[in-house]
Amino acid sequence: MTDDRRSPTEIEAEIAAERAKLSHDLEALQDRLTVDGLMDEVRLQVRGQIDAVTAQLRSQIGTVSNEVAVNMRDQIATTGRTVSRVAAQNPWPFAVIGAGLAWLAVSTAMPDRGARKRPRIGMAPVKRTVPTKPAHYDNSPADMAASRLEHEADDWAASVLDTGSNPIPPYDPEPSWARDDDRLTTSRR
Repeated sequence: MTDDRRSPTEIEAEIAAERAKLSHDLEALQDRLTVDGLMDEVRLQVRGQIDAVTAQLRSQIGTVSNEVAVNMRDQIATTGRTVSRVAAQNPWPFAVIGAGLAWLAVSTAMPDRGARKRPRIGMAPVKRTVPTKPAHYDNSPADMAASRLEHEADDWAASVLDTGSNPIPPYDPEPSWARDDDRLTTSRR
């Protein structure tokens, strides 16, 4: 035995402190060995690996983007030199393109002067017309289809202009020009 001059209360306090430390260490070890503890450790390891890979990818992306920027700058410079050389050798095509672009810019910027506002159906102007004499159709399939199509167009135009109905004709999954010959007639309605 050692010559210890501690009092029994000091020794008991030291033993209690050692027990508390040992209990804390056992609880920590027990927490690490549970499913949740193991999952937390795996999660931390995976997070560390993901962070390392992310940092590596960012550095690689930076390197690649710098290389792409240098290559693009070189390509643009080469293209500019080529265009200027071709323009110096053949100025007329570039002058015509420039005039067309200028015309386009001016025409879109300028409002229509003196233009009458006409009612429009879609993009086509609408105006009333005087009926012309009906065309003569024979019994050929093409003429029968033309007769039917003309009749449908006349009906649609009359309904749009006179009653102000829907300017878009109804959808017909099988238009008259695509129907079989046995369903066509030569009579005008």
